Amino acid sequence: MNRLHYAKKERIADLWEAERKKLLTLPTVPFEVFRLEPTRLNKYRELRFETTTYPLPQCRPLETVWLKVKWDEIEVLSGDGKYRHLATLPRPYTEKAIPIEWSAVFDGYRRKPRAVMYSDLAKFMPASVRTFVQVEEVDLRKSRIALIRRLLDTHQVSEIGAALDTLTGHFSPDAALEHVLYTMKHPEFRPEPFTEPHTPMEIHGHTPDLRQYDAILGVSKA
Repeated sequence: MNRLHYAKKERIADLWEAERKKLLTLPTVPFEVFRLEPTRLNKYRELRFETTTYPLPQCRPLETVWLKVKWDEIEVLSGDGKYRHLATLPRPYTEKAIPIEWSAVFDGYRRKPRAVMYSDLAKFMPASVRTFVQVEEVDLRKSRIALIRRLLDTHQVSEIGAALDTLTGHFSPDAALEHVLYTMKHPEFRPEPFTEPHTPMEIHGHTPDLRQYDAILGVSKA
């Protein structure tokens, strides 16, 4: 820094001091590239963006929201003028999983049981769960939606789907579902047989004939 500049014949340190005063301060907040646009949810609390349907069960049906569209994600903001953050959703081409709050989704189905028959969200359920709730009989549909919603408080929708898979063809899956989920989370403990060197090999696995003991004791089955 103390040597002379090859062209200006001045000390490099002096030249740097003169240039340093002209430098601009870098911004402390990153520059965001996005576009802001309003949209309206459908009556099933879903957002349709480009070719993808996103669930927004935390919103109201037909609510207007603002979309902060970035290259890799969409921020959903409230349309009430306060711009509250409601959700962050991945753009379709990023191939990231769409987060679905199934308990809130089934809260909506419980209010409008018919919605489960037409909502695009149904295709994201495990096939067995979709088949279980999409039944024509209205009262049965209502009771099954209520059952799944209650089970979602303690189980993942994938676990409920796995349990229903085991009940295929069962005469009463509604009654057995909770029991199957319990047994899946609390499997029966079956310890491995241990090596016991004292018993002679000749009687390993031998089952005694209890009739011989009965004869010695004078026991009669009559």
